[in-house]
Amino acid sequence: MPLRPLFAMVVFAAGVVSGIAPAFGQLTIPTVPIGSPGNAPDPLTARRYGSVAYTYNIGATEVTNAQYAAFLSAVAAADPNALYNSAMAGAFGGITRAGSPGSWTYATIPGRENNPVNYVSFWDATRFANWLHNGQPTGPQNASTTEGGAYTLSGGTVFSNTVTRNAGWLWAVTSENEWYKAAYCQPAAQGGDADDYWFYPTSSNTFSADQANFIGGVANTTPAGTYAPNFAGAFDMGGNVWEWNETISSNFTRRGIRGGSFSDPEIYLWSNNPLAARPSTESEAIGFRVSSIPGPSAAALLLLGAAAAIHRRRSIGAHSSSAPREYNEQPPQ
Repeated sequence: MPLRPLFAMVVFAAGVVSGIAPAFGQLTIPTVPIGSPGNAPDPLTARRYGSVAYTYNIGATEVTNAQYAAFLSAVAAADPNALYNSAMAGAFGGITRAGSPGSWTYATIPGRENNPVNYVSFWDATRFANWLHNGQPTGPQNASTTEGGAYTLSGGTVFSNTVTRNAGWLWAVTSENEWYKAAYCQPAAQGGDADDYWFYPTSSNTFSADQANFIGGVANTTPAGTYAPNFAGAFDMGGNVWEWNETISSNFTRRGIRGGSFSDPEIYLWSNNPLAARPSTESEAIGFRVSSIPGPSAAALLLLGAAAAIHRRRSIGAHSSSAPREYNEQPPQ
């Protein structure tokens, strides 16, 4: 059985919740710090994933319906970039919209405020990150609210899927390495596996049904904190909803997703099982998480560590993590 929700209590097994202090009335995004800059990548993935050269914070949870509704209320009275999907008002969503174009208003569905937002594209996620980076302004969607900041979103770069994170970012959609490190890394000296990485994002090399929301359990999303946090102090890095990351793949046609969802089997929680989806995809099974930088900018990066890691023994499938496979939308089972 899943644990009762812990997120409202802001209790973590490891790490301290932190965040950028908001002005009065602004949204707070709880985060946990991820240290050990310059750590070695995971040898199970041919040393491809998990190394991050800088200290950063990562969202303690996936972005929730309440957080995304606050964003919509601030910038989507007209909503020219379609940040809202009408499916959000359905059985798997958590946000309703009322009114008419130019005066749209948004509200969360009672009881689903703290469930992860879904039906969001990668571009919706980048616009949310820009809004945080810009100080959560209220107004039309333009360069000072959603179209500039951590990412410069122009028609050409969005169409070609070539947008990358700008220098000096304060908030961003997680990179794949930021996500991977927070999900799977635990130094051996702090109780982790011999090579500093686990196979599951639940800080373990084995998995049971009471650790995450995946197929066979609850046939819908669950509130943040329903299951125990991992070593980093982050919730739901396995299951609940897939999470967008910045990785560009498949000849600029896809963006990375990680972590599995409530409608997918346990194998998608494996560390060596990355997927990718078209950045315009909006699904009941995909959401996102954000990263923030604790200093004034991300410019001062440390050199990557070169320490070798010992390969760990696991009973795993034959899937290779050399390249992500394509995500295919399927209805919840």
